Amino acid sequence: MPDNAERQDPIIRAIRRLTFAVWALTAVMAGFLAIYLIAYIPGLSPSFATVASTESVSPAAPPKVDPLYANNFYQWPVEKQIAAASVVALAKYQKDGDRTKCVVSEILKQAPDTKFYYNVGDEFPQCSHYPKAGEDRGDGQVVFFVGNPAQFRFSSAIRGNRISGLGDMPVDLLKKQIGESK
Repeated sequence: MPDNAERQDPIIRAIRRLTFAVWALTAVMAGFLAIYLIAYIPGLSPSFATVASTESVSPAAPPKVDPLYANNFYQWPVEKQIAAASVVALAKYQKDGDRTKCVVSEILKQAPDTKFYYNVGDEFPQCSHYPKAGEDRGDGQVVFFVGNPAQFRFSSAIRGNRISGLGDMPVDLLKKQIGESK
Protein backbone atom coordinates (compact mmCIF):
# COMPACT_ATOMS: atom_id res chain seq x y z
CA MET A 1 0.00 0.00 0.00
CA PRO A 2 1.48 3.41 -1.00
CA ASP A 3 2.23 5.69 1.85
CA ASN A 4 0.55 9.04 2.38
CA ALA A 5 3.45 11.08 0.83
CA GLU A 6 3.27 9.16 -2.46
CA ARG A 7 -0.49 9.78 -2.78
CA GLN A 8 -0.11 13.53 -2.15
CA ASP A 9 2.76 14.04 -4.63
CA PRO A 10 0.51 14.20 -7.80
CA ILE A 11 -1.94 16.47 -5.99
CA ILE A 12 0.83 18.86 -4.95
CA ARG A 13 2.15 19.01 -8.55
CA ALA A 14 -1.35 19.71 -9.89
CA ILE A 15 -1.89 22.50 -7.36
CA ARG A 16 1.50 24.05 -8.25
CA ARG A 17 0.65 23.98 -11.98
CA LEU A 18 -2.74 25.54 -11.30
CA THR A 19 -1.14 28.23 -9.13
CA PHE A 20 1.35 29.00 -11.92
CA ALA A 21 -1.50 29.26 -14.47
CA VAL A 22 -3.47 31.65 -12.23
CA TRP A 23 -0.41 33.91 -11.77
CA ALA A 24 0.30 33.86 -15.51
CA LEU A 25 -3.31 34.85 -16.26
CA THR A 26 -3.07 37.63 -13.66
CA ALA A 27 0.09 38.97 -15.35
CA VAL A 28 -1.58 38.93 -18.78
CA MET A 29 -4.63 40.79 -17.43
CA ALA A 30 -2.36 43.36 -15.74
CA GLY A 31 -0.65 43.89 -19.10
CA PHE A 32 -3.99 44.49 -20.84
CA LEU A 33 -5.00 46.94 -18.10
CA ALA A 34 -1.70 48.84 -18.52
CA ILE A 35 -2.21 49.07 -22.30
CA TYR A 36 -5.77 50.35 -21.78
CA LEU A 37 -4.65 52.99 -19.30
CA ILE A 38 -1.86 54.22 -21.56
CA ALA A 39 -4.11 54.34 -24.63
CA TYR A 40 -7.27 55.85 -23.14
CA ILE A 41 -6.14 58.08 -20.30
CA PRO A 42 -4.42 61.10 -21.86
CA GLY A 43 -2.25 61.92 -18.85
CA LEU A 44 -0.50 58.54 -19.07
CA SER A 45 0.04 58.64 -22.82
CA PRO A 46 3.60 59.41 -23.99
CA SER A 47 2.19 61.56 -26.82
CA PHE A 48 0.22 63.63 -24.30
CA ALA A 49 3.41 64.41 -22.38
CA THR A 50 4.99 65.76 -25.58
CA VAL A 51 2.03 68.02 -26.33
CA ALA A 52 1.72 69.16 -22.72
CA SER A 53 5.40 70.03 -22.49
CA THR A 54 5.24 72.24 -25.61
CA GLU A 55 2.43 74.37 -24.24
CA SER A 56 3.23 77.07 -21.74
CA VAL A 57 0.34 77.41 -19.36
CA SER A 58 0.55 79.35 -16.15
CA PRO A 59 -0.77 77.42 -13.16
CA ALA A 60 -3.33 80.13 -12.36
CA ALA A 61 -4.73 80.34 -15.91
CA PRO A 62 -7.90 78.39 -16.60
CA PRO A 63 -7.67 75.79 -19.36
CA LYS A 64 -8.44 77.12 -22.82
CA VAL A 65 -11.78 75.89 -24.17
CA ASP A 66 -12.59 76.41 -27.82
CA PRO A 67 -16.03 78.08 -27.80
CA LEU A 68 -17.00 76.17 -30.95
CA TYR A 69 -16.90 72.93 -29.00
CA ALA A 70 -18.72 74.14 -25.91
CA ASN A 71 -21.61 71.93 -24.87
CA ASN A 72 -24.18 74.72 -24.97
CA PHE A 73 -24.09 75.55 -28.70
CA TYR A 74 -27.85 74.94 -28.87
CA GLN A 75 -28.42 77.75 -26.34
CA TRP A 76 -26.59 80.39 -28.36
CA PRO A 77 -28.55 83.01 -30.32
CA VAL A 78 -29.06 81.96 -33.93
CA GLU A 79 -26.79 84.78 -35.16
CA LYS A 80 -23.91 83.41 -33.11
CA GLN A 81 -24.65 79.84 -34.26
CA ILE A 82 -24.55 80.96 -37.90
CA ALA A 83 -21.30 82.88 -37.37
CA ALA A 84 -19.62 79.94 -35.59
CA ALA A 85 -20.81 77.28 -38.04
CA SER A 86 -18.50 76.27 -40.85
CA VAL A 87 -21.40 74.44 -42.54
CA VAL A 88 -25.17 74.75 -42.22
CA ALA A 89 -27.26 72.21 -44.12
CA LEU A 90 -30.89 71.30 -44.54
CA ALA A 91 -31.84 67.63 -44.53
CA LYS A 92 -35.23 66.16 -45.44
CA TYR A 93 -36.67 62.85 -44.29
CA GLN A 94 -37.34 60.16 -46.90
CA LYS A 95 -39.08 56.82 -46.35
CA ASP A 96 -36.77 53.85 -46.94
CA GLY A 97 -38.72 50.70 -46.16
CA ASP A 98 -39.44 50.64 -42.45
CA ARG A 99 -36.92 53.36 -41.62
CA THR A 100 -36.70 57.07 -42.32
CA LYS A 101 -33.52 58.36 -43.97
CA CYS A 102 -32.24 61.85 -43.33
CA VAL A 103 -30.92 63.12 -46.67
CA VAL A 104 -28.97 66.37 -47.19
CA SER A 105 -31.20 68.48 -49.42
CA GLU A 106 -29.43 71.84 -49.39
CA ILE A 107 -26.19 73.35 -48.09
CA LEU A 108 -26.99 76.85 -46.87
CA LYS A 109 -23.46 77.77 -45.78
CA GLN A 110 -20.03 76.27 -46.28
CA ALA A 111 -16.97 78.24 -45.24
CA PRO A 112 -14.21 78.39 -47.87
CA ASP A 113 -11.75 75.48 -47.81
CA THR A 114 -13.82 73.63 -45.20
CA LYS A 115 -13.73 69.86 -45.57
CA PHE A 116 -17.32 68.64 -45.51
CA TYR A 117 -17.86 65.00 -46.27
CA TYR A 118 -21.53 65.19 -47.30
CA ASN A 119 -23.06 66.32 -50.58
CA VAL A 120 -26.64 67.09 -51.52
CA GLY A 121 -28.37 63.72 -51.82
CA ASP A 122 -26.17 61.96 -49.23
CA GLU A 123 -27.73 60.34 -46.18
CA PHE A 124 -26.80 61.96 -42.86
CA PRO A 125 -27.11 58.86 -40.67
CA GLN A 126 -27.09 60.69 -37.33
CA CYS A 127 -30.66 61.83 -37.86
CA SER A 128 -31.96 58.78 -39.76
CA HIS A 129 -34.23 56.63 -37.60
CA TYR A 130 -36.87 53.95 -37.32
CA PRO A 131 -40.18 55.71 -36.59
CA LYS A 132 -42.13 54.76 -33.48
CA ALA A 133 -45.90 54.91 -33.03
CA GLY A 134 -47.08 58.40 -32.09
CA GLU A 135 -43.69 59.95 -32.75
CA ASP A 136 -43.29 63.11 -34.84
CA ARG A 137 -39.77 64.19 -35.77
CA GLY A 138 -40.98 66.68 -38.34
CA ASP A 139 -40.15 66.85 -42.03
CA GLY A 140 -36.38 67.17 -41.71
CA GLN A 141 -33.54 68.87 -39.85
CA VAL A 142 -31.43 71.98 -40.03
CA VAL A 143 -27.90 70.83 -39.14
CA PHE A 144 -25.00 72.96 -37.88
CA PHE A 145 -21.39 71.82 -38.25
CA VAL A 146 -18.29 73.54 -36.84
CA GLY A 147 -14.58 73.36 -37.46
CA ASN A 148 -12.51 72.00 -40.31
CA PRO A 149 -13.18 69.27 -41.12
CA ALA A 150 -16.79 70.10 -40.35
CA GLN A 151 -18.11 68.24 -37.31
CA PHE A 152 -21.74 67.92 -36.25
CA ARG A 153 -22.66 70.27 -33.43
CA PHE A 154 -26.45 70.84 -33.38
CA SER A 155 -29.60 70.03 -35.28
CA SER A 156 -33.23 71.00 -34.96
CA ALA A 157 -36.43 69.63 -36.45
CA ILE A 158 -38.12 71.32 -39.37
CA ARG A 159 -41.90 71.11 -39.40
CA GLY A 160 -43.43 72.54 -42.54
CA ASN A 161 -41.40 75.70 -43.09
CA ARG A 162 -40.48 76.30 -39.43
CA ILE A 163 -37.47 75.30 -37.33
CA SER A 164 -38.69 74.09 -33.92
CA GLY A 165 -35.47 74.49 -31.93
CA LEU A 166 -34.92 78.04 -33.16
CA GLY A 167 -38.18 79.43 -31.78
CA ASP A 168 -40.21 78.28 -34.81
CA MET A 169 -38.09 80.51 -37.05
CA PRO A 170 -39.11 80.24 -40.72
CA VAL A 171 -36.53 78.43 -42.89
CA ASP A 172 -36.58 81.41 -45.30
CA LEU A 173 -35.54 83.76 -42.47
CA LEU A 174 -32.62 81.45 -41.57
CA LYS A 175 -31.55 81.45 -45.23
CA LYS A 176 -31.77 85.26 -45.28
CA GLN A 177 -29.68 85.61 -42.10
CA ILE A 178 -27.05 83.23 -43.49
CA GLY A 179 -26.96 85.26 -46.72
CA GLU A 180 -26.50 88.50 -44.79
CA SER A 181 -23.68 87.00 -42.67
CA LYS A 182 -21.51 86.27 -45.72
